[in-house]
Amino acid sequence: MRNYLICCLLLLSGLLTGAEVFQVAVTLTQGENDAGILTLQLQVPPDGYLYDAQLQLQLPEGVQAVRAGGLKPILKNQDEGLIYPESGAVIYELSGIVFPLQVKLSYQGCVTGMCYLPEQKSFTFEQFGESTGAAQASAVRALSSGESRGGLQRWQQQVGELDILASTSGYLAAEDFLDWLQRSRRGEGIADKENLLSRVFRRFGLLLAAILIIPLGLLLNLTPCVLPMIPINLSIIGASGKDAAGKGRGLLLGSLYGLSMALVYGILGMVVVLTGSRFGAINSSPWFNLAIAVVFVFLALSMFDVFLLDFSRFRGGRQGRSDKPWVSALLLGAISAVLAGACVAPVLIWVLLLSTDLYAKGNVIGIFLPLLLGVGMALPWPLLGAGISKLPKPGAWMERVKQAFGGLILLFAAYYLFLSVSLFRLQSGKLGPEVLPGWHSNLVAAVELAKTEQKPILLYFWGVTCKSCTAMKKTTFQNQDVQDYLKNMVTVAFQADDGKDPLVAAVLKEYQVIGMPTYVILKHR
Repeated sequence: MRNYLICCLLLLSGLLTGAEVFQVAVTLTQGENDAGILTLQLQVPPDGYLYDAQLQLQLPEGVQAVRAGGLKPILKNQDEGLIYPESGAVIYELSGIVFPLQVKLSYQGCVTGMCYLPEQKSFTFEQFGESTGAAQASAVRALSSGESRGGLQRWQQQVGELDILASTSGYLAAEDFLDWLQRSRRGEGIADKENLLSRVFRRFGLLLAAILIIPLGLLLNLTPCVLPMIPINLSIIGASGKDAAGKGRGLLLGSLYGLSMALVYGILGMVVVLTGSRFGAINSSPWFNLAIAVVFVFLALSMFDVFLLDFSRFRGGRQGRSDKPWVSALLLGAISAVLAGACVAPVLIWVLLLSTDLYAKGNVIGIFLPLLLGVGMALPWPLLGAGISKLPKPGAWMERVKQAFGGLILLFAAYYLFLSVSLFRLQSGKLGPEVLPGWHSNLVAAVELAKTEQKPILLYFWGVTCKSCTAMKKTTFQNQDVQDYLKNMVTVAFQADDGKDPLVAAVLKEYQVIGMPTYVILKHR
């Protein structure tokens, strides 16, 4: 059953991560006697490995390749065969080279027991150096986020010298953040790994822990990603639910909205558990944010009665007012669930950690725990929908209220359009990192500085689409006590929007970042 679920969700995991699990860079340098030295730089995630038998080169006719050094595969067991369990270089000596030279590389790997489909990449060399194909495109992405491929290689050398003192995620008020920093410096931060949900599971078992997840999900409605959506969703559900169909119409629409939210949130969490993806990473796509902006514009125009949302016309129904309001309720629930993924609340981390641990130990029930979290988040909506159905009958004053909600929805459309434009500029290299005063954005340089000054490092993962990150910047990081305490640390604001950037992908994998904001305290050995 586990393999079946993995196969079904691999495609969806690609949408969530927006990044390759295994990274490969290829360079060609000149050797002796006109030979070429082809270096494959393999980036293998933690708990992952590449098959030696699947690592194959396809070269033009007349070009010969001989293994000349680098990583050596090892045999862990007979079933797996020879594998590469760590990152490094594999070196070949090529003879008979004629430019332009096209090299095709095939490979396949596994992570924590899950094997990915075989991949193939093509690299074209016009001369000795870097290719003009896939490898060069990866380098351009790295440069656009302020780090070169050389930075990735330097960081890979540095990471072996660093120990993790503590890590946590989600929005933290100034007092809570300061308390976490102080306890982490005293060596007490590691104890935080056993959170409330873990303690309940250890003492009382899975059943009670699963029941506890539902009220914890209710708290997700208070995150910065969900809370602003409440008046928008209420206005649209209310506009569809106020007709002659009876006062139960609002209850039905609210229930459908909650059901869609719970299912989509549960599926997203399931994919994260199965594949190790970053929760809410799809929100970092500029196209996704542009699509949300367009949807909100249409919803706002419908609130101004510019047109009526009539889904029935696509199903042969009557023209005019839609007799399928459940379609809009289901659509809104799905959108709200995806947008909620941009906020990584501590309760979400608790559930994902427990789910991942259970699933890794062979308990398939673990992958369904995020669904319970979605059920808890959806609980208020049937009641809110029923409350809408009992409001006074529509009149002129209700039209004004509806228009006010339309204006609010347009503001949200403008916000998501702004996010889309920012992400497009970020990918094109026209938008540099927005650095907090006194914080570093170059991870490699910050690690070297921390070693020189013998200070610990606070690594803060943030993103353009992360509303909790914005809240941290405006509140907690402005607190004077927090600022004073951070003067004794080297602080790094690491922008993690572009999961296709080799450095970003490698750092996210190394520190198992599930979502943003995430904070990791590091110290040189």
